Amino acid sequence: MLLVSAVAVGATAAPRIAVDLATYNYPDTVEGIAVVHTFVLSNVGDQELVIESAIPGCHCTTAELAKNRLQPGESVGLYAILDTEGFSSHVVRTITITSNDPIQPQHQLIVSFVGNVVGRQPYQKSVSDLYYDSYVLLDVRDAAAYAAGHLAGAMNLPMSQVASVAAALPPGALTIVYDQNGSTSSAAGQALHVGGLAAVYALRGGLDLWQKSYGSARVVAGAGASWSFLDASGARAYSTSGTVSQYDVSQLQSDYVLIDLRSPSAFAAGHIAGALNLSETEISAFIDTLPRATPVIVYSADGTDSDRVVYNLWMHGSRAQSLLGGLAEWQKQHANYLIVSSAS
Repeated sequence: MLLVSAVAVGATAAPRIAVDLATYNYPDTVEGIAVVHTFVLSNVGDQELVIESAIPGCHCTTAELAKNRLQPGESVGLYAILDTEGFSSHVVRTITITSNDPIQPQHQLIVSFVGNVVGRQPYQKSVSDLYYDSYVLLDVRDAAAYAAGHLAGAMNLPMSQVASVAAALPPGALTIVYDQNGSTSSAAGQALHVGGLAAVYALRGGLDLWQKSYGSARVVAGAGASWSFLDASGARAYSTSGTVSQYDVSQLQSDYVLIDLRSPSAFAAGHIAGALNLSETEISAFIDTLPRATPVIVYSADGTDSDRVVYNLWMHGSRAQSLLGGLAEWQKQHANYLIVSSAS
């Protein structure tokens, strides 16, 4: 009798997955603002729970687990982000969690985001849009040439330092290098390829061709500050190929220019690569110096100041846009990707 009871108890031993809240009802959210929630998963059974996967129902959602094996009584947070870009009205998105819990249908537990997405203002640009358009612009001339005049948004990386600095650059970012006349930019690009950067382009004709095509538009003077990317992680694609693709100046003149409205100290602590630190009173005059085809994106700490400034610019016919949610929203969605610190 005792033996039968022991066998019966053993047969019922199993892992059991539970979640604190299966449906997260988020408040009305402006399109482009990410919805973030942590679903807490627990093992309420008496055997080890193995979470085999947590798969979002669409590319708009990401989900991360700190660990996937839970002993009885243990819990873990499933950190999830829903990117609302491109959505409107009522939006439901799911994450399917597969585990070794035998009770769940097909061993799967489904959690979901449910809520309404409302439209943003026409002068606002989403973080997702900026992310997909983002790039790093490197001026590989010496410091004196850079100080005399360089393309707005370019960071100075003298040719002599390119190979040694490659490992400190984000490997997945679109990277454009230029020199004075295009004679050394391909070699600089090749050094970056060898350093693990995959998407490297050389600006055809360098600064000379830019100025021949657009004059002094987007050319600014001033010494470069020391800089450092806060996060240079990611898969590196090392290549010894001698081929570096060319990037036309016409392409660059239609790429955005970023303006950071925050204080110089906040800017130095961390800003999006390529941003210029300008005050509210300087923006309008600067925009007037740019080619008409060059988009301008203004951001502040949380988007409040840039929304106000850009709205006023729009009232006077400006084409500038405000980064929705500001730097805080960028970091919520992409952490420190493309965030650069510099000497103040």
